[in-house]
This record gives sequence, structure tokens and C-alpha cells, in this order.
Amino acid sequence: MHASAQTEADSINQIVDSLFIQATTKNINYQDQVQPSKEALGEMGAAAVPRLVENMDTQDARSMHALVDIFKLIGRPAVPQIVEALGAEDPYKRRLAARALGDMKDSTAVDGLLQYTDDTDYRIRAGVIRALGKIGGPRGVAPSAVALRDVDYLVRTAAAVSLSLLADSSTINVLLKALTDQYYGVRYKAAEALWKIGEPSITPVKESLEEGGDDIVAFHLLIEVAGNLEDKELIKQLSKILASEDPLARAFAAEALGKIDTKKARKILRKIKARETHPFVLGKLAAIELD
Repeated sequence: MHASAQTEADSINQIVDSLFIQATTKNINYQDQVQPSKEALGEMGAAAVPRLVENMDTQDARSMHALVDIFKLIGRPAVPQIVEALGAEDPYKRRLAARALGDMKDSTAVDGLLQYTDDTDYRIRAGVIRALGKIGGPRGVAPSAVALRDVDYLVRTAAAVSLSLLADSSTINVLLKALTDQYYGVRYKAAEALWKIGEPSITPVKESLEEGGDDIVAFHLLIEVAGNLEDKELIKQLSKILASEDPLARAFAAEALGKIDTKKARKILRKIKARETHPFVLGKLAAIELD
């Protein structure tokens, strides 16, 4: 019976190997077989997973992409073995496991992913945090907020991306602080997260604009966030910035008021346009319909 089971496993592996070769072919003459081969592997379901997981140590981009596509087709039955691959010795297999679990967006992977948020490999930390954001749900919020303070900028960027997907109001303060991060990717994604959170961000953003700060880039991003929130409560503070000596701040404030697009905002902008002389600010004003 053992020999019979082994023969059956070998037979399945042969089928998987054959289909995977077709699913990853670079030969232009056989491109019409790529997607059908992926779908055939997907239809095999859990039976195909062990052999596919063995192939996850690949360094070939085409093969990586194909594996993720196939795992998405198989779905939940593949999750336990991919989670197990997070603990493999091979770093490529580990990274691909995190990537696949994120793209599969199956909540049953969360417990496994949470075990690696403090991994010694920054690439695994980043991949796991990014996956938690893609999967969604409240359990990914706290570890993503913590990762926003990671020593590695790639992990912090992944955390900001994750928080922009999770859009949880409990993270507003850490996101505001992240606007001063030394890496631009973290700053921009933190700003995106703030406006995606929406209404709960309005008052904290307004207060931060009032306080100002020494970080000019962070201040400019705050102005952008205020515009993307599109709330009339921010008009007063944005209008004050139009009197700033910083032409970039004036330009971004004008653009933000244009996004809010109320009669009051347009009236303010018409007055500013009549006296503004800086070309960058005038360019922003010219792009806004003020009539």
C-alpha cells in the first residue's frame, strides 16, 4: 500500500511538473498554453500544492509569478503549506510565501503571518506586514503600526502601505509622525493612509496644520492630505497658508482648496489669484476652475 501511495504521489508530481513547465514557458509559440496550464493546476487543488511548494525556492521571476497565480486559483486549501514555507530555510521560498499569502487574501493565513512580524530578516518582516495589509482585518493594524518604527526603511514603507490599505483611525497619530520619516516612500504612503481613513483624520490634520513644524516636506504633505480629505472644516486653515512666505506651501494650499471646491473656497482663491506673482502658485491656480 505504501508503494501504491508513492506511485500515486509520483504520478501527481509528474503531472504538476508537466503543467508547470507549460505555465512558465518563455517560448512565444506556446504562450497560448500558459493560462490553461495554470488553470489546470488550480483545478487539481490541494493535490498539487506539495509539489508546487517545493518549487517555491525558485529565483526566476516568471516562475514566482506563476506560482502566485496558481495558489490564488487553488485558494484556501493551499494556505497551510504556504504558511509552513514561511519558516523554511531558503530565503527565496520564505519571501515568496509572504507574497503569495498577501495576494491570496485569505484570513486563515493571519495567525501564521503574525509569527514572523519580528523576523530577523527585514525582507520577511516587510513581506509579512505587506501581506497583513492586503488581507485586511483588525489583527493586522497593531503589528503594522509597530512596524512603522522599524529600523529598516523597507519595512517602514511596507507598514505605511499596509496601514493605507487597513485605513484604521487608531493609527492616525503614528501616521502623522511618519510624515517626518527620513524615507520619502514612508512619508507618501503615510499621507495616503491619512486621507483614506477619512473623516476621523480631519481634526488631527487641522490641528497639525495649525501647529506647523520644522519639517517643510511633512507640512506640504499635510496640506495635500487636507485637500484630499475634501472637507470644508479645513478651509480656514488652508486659507491662512495662502499668506505664507513659502511659495510651495501657497501652491499646495491653493490646490487643496480647489479640491474642496466650495463657493467659499473658490472666492478665496479668486482673491489670491489677483495678487499672486509666483509662477508655481499661478500654475496651480490656473488649473482650478474658479468661475
